[in-house]
Amino acid sequence: MGENGAKDGVKAGERPGLGVEKTYIGSTLTPLSLAGLFLGGKAVAQAVTPSVVSALVPVFNGEQTLDACIRALQAQTTKPAEVIVIDDGSTDKTPEILKRLSEEFSNIRTIRNTENLGKASSVNAALKEVSSPYTAIVDSDTYLEGEYLEKTLRALDEKVVGASGKILPAKIEGVASRARLIEYLHSQSTYRMVQDRMGVAFVSPGCSSVWKTDWIAENGIPAETVVEDMDLTWEAQMAGMRVSYVPDAIAYTEEPETLGHYFRQIKRWFSWRPVLEKHSGGMPMRLKLLTSWMLVESVVYLAMLGMLFFNLFTGNFSTAFVLLAAELGIITAVSVSQGHKIGIGLWDVLTSIPSYFLLRIPTTLMFWRSFIFPMRTGW
Repeated sequence: MGENGAKDGVKAGERPGLGVEKTYIGSTLTPLSLAGLFLGGKAVAQAVTPSVVSALVPVFNGEQTLDACIRALQAQTTKPAEVIVIDDGSTDKTPEILKRLSEEFSNIRTIRNTENLGKASSVNAALKEVSSPYTAIVDSDTYLEGEYLEKTLRALDEKVVGASGKILPAKIEGVASRARLIEYLHSQSTYRMVQDRMGVAFVSPGCSSVWKTDWIAENGIPAETVVEDMDLTWEAQMAGMRVSYVPDAIAYTEEPETLGHYFRQIKRWFSWRPVLEKHSGGMPMRLKLLTSWMLVESVVYLAMLGMLFFNLFTGNFSTAFVLLAAELGIITAVSVSQGHKIGIGLWDVLTSIPSYFLLRIPTTLMFWRSFIFPMRTGW
């Protein structure tokens, strides 16, 4: 599916194979979000012809999603030469599923950890086994559209060492997945597009990124923080490399099924202050500007909330209405526009708006709590 609609028989809300910047800031200010409406997808580099790629799939207790993930990889137009699945000490039926898939597909290799070591350690061990010039790291609950690898590989050139595409919820149901749909549409689709035009990336999502093997094997997946994908993205830019966004390459990922899981997930996502501390000494100016903008933006959103509640409590309902209407109108306009480009129905977008606003304030508060008191270890 490209920017103008579905082409691969995969639609939002369905799992591929089953018959279908993650964003890291809890709030957005409307000017930057609106900018994405006026930016088309940047043409990707043509210097690199899609070639041999290996896919690494770290999995822990993935019996519900692993089969669909692997089948989506096997259905790629640029099919992986090998799919290395790292079973990180699963205690469910993952080993049995892997055995069955290995018998069906000859390009599957399995590495099994006797204990749970975590994603970074698992991927780093598997990188030693990769023989292809490119490596795709795909989470076991993520499903790539048919041309995903082909499109992201085209973005790699002499200066671009990593690339990833657009992420959408695998299912549009429940408060968490509906809130994520709006967050992805109005924030990820616009933020990442603006960042790519600036030549900077805040994060290349760890669930579906493609890297040059020689670079990522030499540097490895950082294990010092709980947001290894963001850490890796910053390390690439600190080394003078670029990480690109390919908006017409689409991946679907499973979202938390309960609000408890949702808040546990974003607590880890928002714990990126250690990455800032780690790299603050030599950050490129563009990355400094981007990080500063995002932090200031979240402060401005809190100030806007304060103004809203102040006007409500003091009876100035007209001002409160204007603030709410402006916010609602801009988010709705951006989300509907972005959803239309990729074939997401108007009804799905409009009925997801309330879920987004329901979670927006607690998500913003969780951002600041996690930023000030970040997780430094554990999952």
